[in-house]
Amino acid sequence: MSGHAIVGTVGKPFGLHGEVYVLPDPDIGPTFRPGLACRLPDGASLVVADSRAHGRRTIVAFEGVTDREAAEALRGATLAVARDDIPLAEDAHWVDDVLGREVVDAAGETIGVLEGVRDGAAHDLLVIARHDGGEVLVPAVDELVDLAADPVIVQPVPGLLDPDAPERE
Repeated sequence: MSGHAIVGTVGKPFGLHGEVYVLPDPDIGPTFRPGLACRLPDGASLVVADSRAHGRRTIVAFEGVTDREAAEALRGATLAVARDDIPLAEDAHWVDDVLGREVVDAAGETIGVLEGVRDGAAHDLLVIARHDGGEVLVPAVDELVDLAADPVIVQPVPGLLDPDAPERE
């Protein structure tokens, strides 16, 4: 789904008139406004008719989905939206846009290549594949990482980038 981002997963039907619960991606935020086109994994498109917040979930009505059976058929489907239709925070980046980029320290010394992003307890963690085959995890916080730069710049923190640093217990 190039150019699209998964924004949620359809849950069970809500009521008898075709509405469904959607568990939205918490990193993207509320996106289910009327008129928004959502793509299903099979390539079919659904257009949001209406939506409203319901706790951590969103209740969504799609055009043409008018009964519980049609809503049930959507259960478990992921919903993707064109990235251009999703407003990002000023300092936010799409993961796909930064993967594969070279990562250097503040002095310009190569650290490795940005290979992935993992969920961390407090922050996302950037997974940097070192050229020696090792891996470094760096908290994705503005004070340490400049994702807007190309190559990505990481501020060195003692022990963070050193593969031989002793592990803490």
